[in-house]
Amino acid sequence: MCPTFDVLAADASMLGILRWMQLPRFEDLAGSADATLDLLALALAAAFRPVEAARALATLDGLGAEVVRVLDGSARTPRAEALALSHVLGTVHGFTGDTEQYDRPENSMLDRVLERRRGLPILLSVVYVEAARRADVPLAGVGLPGHYVVAHFGGPEPLLLDPFTGGAEVAGGAPPALVRPWSPQETAMRMLNNLVPAFQRRGDLTRALRAAEMRLALPAEAGEHDRVRAELVALRAGLN
Repeated sequence: MCPTFDVLAADASMLGILRWMQLPRFEDLAGSADATLDLLALALAAAFRPVEAARALATLDGLGAEVVRVLDGSARTPRAEALALSHVLGTVHGFTGDTEQYDRPENSMLDRVLERRRGLPILLSVVYVEAARRADVPLAGVGLPGHYVVAHFGGPEPLLLDPFTGGAEVAGGAPPALVRPWSPQETAMRMLNNLVPAFQRRGDLTRALRAAEMRLALPAEAGEHDRVRAELVALRAGLN
């Protein structure tokens, strides 16, 4: 039977730490080289709706601890570590892609993805990366054209997993030039790129505008910021 996240967070709940915590503003984290992906993703979600951040972080802690237990006593090879992650997250907890309502905004909100165990590839990858970090597994997100996966970078060659399909190994790999660790800021930019049209399609121009504005806080090439500013002009025109 799959453990519930209430069980995973039981110890933290007993200590009274599962309460609403004050997250830094997304804009304050966006330019920090020390920003971790979990906090950046939660601050992003909190820009649109209330987020119980402490509970989400405790859930990630619990998932990381499960990965450690699975690996305990085994040879920590890249493949063994990758298999432990896909077993805990994909098999035991059932994290997989939302194929029914792919672009729904909550599929881009880390706390909701942790609760529902469904989400976009990039948010599922955030779960894998952050559970791995807590288990000292060298995993990172990898942005590919039209898809986002994770890769174990601890061996001679990166080992790619697809969180959207339950952590299955990516058959045939990917072009080597594209397989590199993405920074938290690069990942957040892509998350916001997904949210802008998701809100637009639902007629929520206020949140679409907010998502578009948040991208300007992230480091990017000048051409990317120029594109974002042009999109902001168009969105603001739609509100008038």
